[in-house]
Amino acid sequence: MNFKFRSFALLIAPLALTLGSNSVSASTITFVTPSGSMATGGDGPVSASAAFTTSAGQVMITLTNTLALSSFRDVGETISDLSFTLSNAPGTVTAATASGQQGNISSTGLVTYTTGSPDRFIGVGSGISGNTITLEAIGGGKPTELIAPFLANGSIYPDTNPGIDAHNPYTIGPATFTISLTGVTSSTTINAATFSFGTGPDTFVPGTPVTTPPPPTVPEPSSLLLALTGLAALGAAQVIRFRSTSSGGATQVI
Repeated sequence: MNFKFRSFALLIAPLALTLGSNSVSASTITFVTPSGSMATGGDGPVSASAAFTTSAGQVMITLTNTLALSSFRDVGETISDLSFTLSNAPGTVTAATASGQQGNISSTGLVTYTTGSPDRFIGVGSGISGNTITLEAIGGGKPTELIAPFLANGSIYPDTNPGIDAHNPYTIGPATFTISLTGVTSSTTINAATFSFGTGPDTFVPGTPVTTPPPPTVPEPSSLLLALTGLAALGAAQVIRFRSTSSGGATQVI
């Protein structure tokens, strides 16, 4: 092996190992309701998506009601729970948080934003059974914080039923849940997800996975700094002056 190439390989190998062993990685997958899904009891169409990101010790879920505003009429079309199955045992929950815009919907469909968060989903109705985790807004009293399609504050849903105000406040737009679990790693994936709509009888709709490319691996800042320092040293070491026998004594820089 050429001496210069061998020197380069010896210097670059530890840097590659450093970057590879100290990178931050995560697994992502999205589940959606099949096109044409309908609620039971004549409540109308339902549509939702759940985007999952798993990393070491954590699962983050963004749950969205994707029903068209023109089709949203009744509480039976709101998301009331989500259950999903991990590829391995989740372990125990050490922390859980929920965020999402809360708002009241009047009998005429007017949306008025309020404070708060969709904590019911990670409260009394949530739980773990085997590898399956359930987030639920039903249980422990009148269901509230159900997830409705996004609408700006002060706007009006065009065709809601008069009794929709019985379950205020709603979550207006997407809700994000972050769950810390001792058994979850960056290699953990989501094998299945099922959406539930309404307050009873619930409509259960199995989700369909949507394939997305994995996110790029991002080096930790300390590893990146070490790598850049090493590359700078490598560049300095490779500036070797030698006398070329084929160029009549000319000096080359490599």
